[in-house]
Amino acid sequence: MTAQTKKKEEAKRGKRATTTTNESKLLIVESPAKARTLNRYLDDSYVVKASVGHVRDLPKRELGVDVENRFEPQYVTIRGKGKVLTELKQAARTADQVLLGTDPDREGEAIAYHVADQLGFGTKNGQRFKRVLFEEITPEGVARGLASLGEIDLRKVDAQQARRVLDRLVGYKASPFLWKPIRPGLSAGRVQTVALRLIWEREEEIRRFQPLEYWTVEALLEKGDQRFTARLHHIEGSKPELPDEAAAAAVVGAVSDVPFQITRIRRRERRKNPAPPFTTSTLQQEAAKRLRFSAKRTMRIAQQLYEGVEAGGEAIGLITYMRTDSTRVASSAAGAAREFLERTFGARYVPRAARLYLGKQQKGAQEAHEAIRPTAVHRTPESLKGDLDPEQLNLYTLIWLRFVASQMSAAVFDTTTVDFDLRGSDGKGYLFRATGSVLKFDGFTRLYKEAQEEGEHRRLDDLDPLPALEEKEVVGLIEIGTTQHFTEPPARYSEASLVKELEKQGIGRPSTYAQILSTLLERKYVDLEKRRFVPTPLGETVVQVLIRVFPDTFSVDFTSNMEVTLDRIEEGEREWHEVVEDFYKVFSKRLEEGEARSEDIVREIVQAKDTVCERCGAPMVVRWNRYGRFLGCSNYPECRNTESIDKPPEVDLGGEKCPQCSGELIVKSGRYGPFVACSNYPDCRFTRAVDAKHSVVSADAKCPKCGSPMAVKTGRYGEFLACTSYPACKHTQPITLGLKCPKCGDGEIVKRRSKRGRVFFGCTRYPDCDWSTWDTPIAAACPACESAVALQKSSKRKGDYLKCPSCGHESGLESTETADATST
Repeated sequence: MTAQTKKKEEAKRGKRATTTTNESKLLIVESPAKARTLNRYLDDSYVVKASVGHVRDLPKRELGVDVENRFEPQYVTIRGKGKVLTELKQAARTADQVLLGTDPDREGEAIAYHVADQLGFGTKNGQRFKRVLFEEITPEGVARGLASLGEIDLRKVDAQQARRVLDRLVGYKASPFLWKPIRPGLSAGRVQTVALRLIWEREEEIRRFQPLEYWTVEALLEKGDQRFTARLHHIEGSKPELPDEAAAAAVVGAVSDVPFQITRIRRRERRKNPAPPFTTSTLQQEAAKRLRFSAKRTMRIAQQLYEGVEAGGEAIGLITYMRTDSTRVASSAAGAAREFLERTFGARYVPRAARLYLGKQQKGAQEAHEAIRPTAVHRTPESLKGDLDPEQLNLYTLIWLRFVASQMSAAVFDTTTVDFDLRGSDGKGYLFRATGSVLKFDGFTRLYKEAQEEGEHRRLDDLDPLPALEEKEVVGLIEIGTTQHFTEPPARYSEASLVKELEKQGIGRPSTYAQILSTLLERKYVDLEKRRFVPTPLGETVVQVLIRVFPDTFSVDFTSNMEVTLDRIEEGEREWHEVVEDFYKVFSKRLEEGEARSEDIVREIVQAKDTVCERCGAPMVVRWNRYGRFLGCSNYPECRNTESIDKPPEVDLGGEKCPQCSGELIVKSGRYGPFVACSNYPDCRFTRAVDAKHSVVSADAKCPKCGSPMAVKTGRYGEFLACTSYPACKHTQPITLGLKCPKCGDGEIVKRRSKRGRVFFGCTRYPDCDWSTWDTPIAAACPACESAVALQKSSKRKGDYLKCPSCGHESGLESTETADATST
């Protein structure tokens, strides 16, 4: 390669072949991946190092805040970061300039400050430390950042420091209130507890909800070959109230012989504008709905796309900074998108003016960043298929489509509302209304539509079109039907709706949402059922204790106002010591009051009603261990009596006898749930699962070691087969579906649980065979490759269908012979 060719290649990659100064520069970022990408763009005068996240923090096993000295934090070097700091110090000694290129947010500013502080920022050579912000990791973005060096924003550092000190004070002082009544080691987070409170209060609302019956009346009408529906809209000018079937039947009787003549038609053109590009919270919401990504997973992949991946032979950052609550778009980015759209779709799809989305931010939004967008529109998802893994490609596609669609023309709908104002045989007026919509111009919907969750309002494009109708026209009546309904409680929070609620209430900031949700799950304060948050008994007790002892600290309003106060620290309107002092005055009073009456509060919450210890007569209280909750005597440790809190279900065993000793079988409660055991225990240790479908073990289920019958048992990871000769024989094996693995053909498919408790299916030969799937396998013959296994799948567009795991062939459920292979 000639020198000229080499120079062109370096310029193409964004790497400067020469430098205008002989100064050596040390550029410090927090991520090794980010460092590798930046190394591609910079010449030899730059040395790029990574701090690998934070290097200093409050100590783990002590408060680390000097309450008597204006709450000064006592930072220590994080364990394992001593070597990193040594390397950074060595590199800084020979550098003429130290550039701090950590992420452009409060946390990144704090990392930059702590690194600089350890490298001599406070000395006479402190002027050589400069702050550089990279909104995107591209050659152009890096050049812009290096061309506008600044100073460390100490107000941002103060705001982050205030947050860290507040969180430590609350966690360190409030958590002990949970240890005695519940169990040691539990924690009370300042923001996570408020999120838990939202989930718990929604669950309480659902429990209190009393469903009410109501009925609706719809007329199925037709004109020509087209049918449409008109719903009863008003009775005598008021909203219809039909509490029972008789009331609905009375309406049907009154209008069944009345001709359905059109009394009014309203036609209007409605324009629907595209949604703005993603902020952090809207990206997490849409990824949860469309891709089923958790917030933590979304942010992890977005971080990879921001820091840089190999694409087209170069390392490049594919999206702008992903922690932002601004929808603002740079005019240059909007212009590039408009050129792409006009070239690809034509001028009709490009609005007259660029959409820059100024002034559309949420409460407290920061204007320092743009919205999340691709760094270059010409890098289409299609062009990156060979460079990104499936997760990265899916998320990049979502970000790319949303941004490009945000610069497109509005979709135009023609909506029609048709009224049938009828006079019933009972003399009352009944207004039936039909509504339809026709897409006149697809606009941005040609590229992108927002995903919807169950319970969200119908969109214009969900309405069916109506036939051509005219006023005073009489249409054909096919039938008038009635439908019974019941009012429904509010839906539990999904990840998407909880993030939306946190943002709406001003709780936390974009960078904290993922951590809040993952912490609640990891600490077992909530579970996910059908992708909705449900508080566990442990979580419910934790939140009740905390909000009783600290009603102000863990209120939604207080937490939201504290976020505003932290913003004011960043803006220079408040001093962080004063903010913490004001907080601690109220908080310390609550601590004193809580300590004085904590026993009464705890007893009221955890004491089991009408339950006394059978040994000493003292009240029983709810306790927790690592397996769940149980009843323990309040006189512990003098009395160590315990009882199961979850009574075993009433199961009719039909006089079934123990297969080992012919003793009577009874239902008991264990740490993993109810189970069937022999009444002759401990002489006979036979047990099996309660589930009726497992009550009789197949004659073929023999222990391969000793030949004894195998019984179904339940452990922490689900059900399994165990030898009935236990403890003499301790053989166990998984319960399979009776289907051969489609990958290796030797193993069988077995149901398993992930670390988070989610059910998936894998091969019994793991790790020799790594086949696995989230979809339910069933016995079904593939017409394309004759595979004996199919996966049950479902989507809004395709409905329920089967997919072959071997060749990918898809077919409808009704067209495939299936056998119930999942009954076990």
